[in-house]
Amino acid sequence: MSAGVGGPSQTLSQTALPAFVQIERTLHLGLDWRTTTRVVRLTGSDSPVILELPLLPGEAVTTAGIRIKDGKVLVNMPSGQQNLEWQAMLEKTDTLELRAADSHQWSELWRADTSPIWHMQTSGIAVVHHQDEQGSWLPEWRPWPGETVTLTISRPQAVPGPTLTIDKSQLKLQPGKRSLNADLTLNLRSSKGGQHTLLLPPNAVLQNVSIDGIAQPIRQKAEAVTLPIHPGNQEIILNWQSTEDQAMIMTTPSVNLGTASVNSHIQAVLGEDRWVLFTFGPKFGPASLIWGLLIVLAVVAAGLGRVPLTPLKSWQWFGLLVGLSQLPIAAAVLVVSWLFALGLRARNSPAGRLSFNLTQIGLALLTLVALLLLTAAVHQGLLGMPDMQISGNQSSATNLNWYQDHAEPELPKALVVSAPMTVYRLLMLAWSLWMAISLLNWLRWGWSCFAGGELWRKKAVQVKNEAP
Repeated sequence: MSAGVGGPSQTLSQTALPAFVQIERTLHLGLDWRTTTRVVRLTGSDSPVILELPLLPGEAVTTAGIRIKDGKVLVNMPSGQQNLEWQAMLEKTDTLELRAADSHQWSELWRADTSPIWHMQTSGIAVVHHQDEQGSWLPEWRPWPGETVTLTISRPQAVPGPTLTIDKSQLKLQPGKRSLNADLTLNLRSSKGGQHTLLLPPNAVLQNVSIDGIAQPIRQKAEAVTLPIHPGNQEIILNWQSTEDQAMIMTTPSVNLGTASVNSHIQAVLGEDRWVLFTFGPKFGPASLIWGLLIVLAVVAAGLGRVPLTPLKSWQWFGLLVGLSQLPIAAAVLVVSWLFALGLRARNSPAGRLSFNLTQIGLALLTLVALLLLTAAVHQGLLGMPDMQISGNQSSATNLNWYQDHAEPELPKALVVSAPMTVYRLLMLAWSLWMAISLLNWLRWGWSCFAGGELWRKKAVQVKNEAP
């Protein structure tokens, strides 16, 4: 019998909703496997949470105060407590299955934090998130009751190959009159610790070794030096000396690094008492360009010797240009122009008085400049440093640099042909004496060209005729 409109009223009684939680399970698969489980209250803050959560196969809780019974965690959260968390160890296995319980008391969330040392394949429901808020790889699943995810986990097989890589090597040599000082700097990376042996030259005596700036008590055994290697990046510096006289031909010492390397640098720091003639070695290195210039000067001298304006023969032109090669090219052009100008003056004299006098003044000034340039060439040859025009890979006459991108275990070799600076001084002294003798003859010829006919034209004096 239903109540009428005016019948007694019925009221609904207010009751508390049962608590509902979310189970967040995170797998940490690294060198050791462990899990982090977190129970988060979603509703029913005034109601206690009492549930039994099954453990994974091989899972052992390590957090104190967590009760375990029949392979289940007994969760008891009083009213007002919002979350509960515990840690557990997990046995390693090839296959791990996660199954969401068919329960109305909680929902589940799974995450797999897998180290790069493991390879993981998944099957079952799809991943809802692949990365965390920081962008790190952290797959996440949100299953419905009864859904499963199967994780197939394997250890990647090691790939055959070296565990040590030399990213850069720099061999710096400082030869002296009686000994050679060498510094070898290695920048290397290693995937595991151990020892690595390299071979020094036969007559090398190891002075010191430092690793990452810290001196190490390492001694050589014959030619071998064994270095302690730790995982990661490191810089190793070795210094040794060898007794050998400085020779005309210097070859960089033979150093075997024990493994192939990249970015090999060789640096030879020579003293100012050596005259570098030739350099050989890796393609990206120094070159003495003066020899190419001398070939060009020989061709130019052969052409100048055929011009009949001057008495100089081809070999005399070549000797003159060789001495002037130590000055800027403009100096050689001015001296050559001076000799040709004198020859032209002897053959053709300007007709006008003003043009003739200006020509004489110009020849006099040009003669003064040419003599100053020849004096500078003699000074440069006797007292200055020879300009062999060495360039390439930021090299200079006293600092030679070679580079090779890839090298075998034995470092590439470079060769330097040099002579004592005394040899250069003697050659330039001989050139200066020859220049002084030749210049006397050239000046005698130049004076005959300059003063031929007349030195200066005076203004003609007009004579007035007076009537008788």
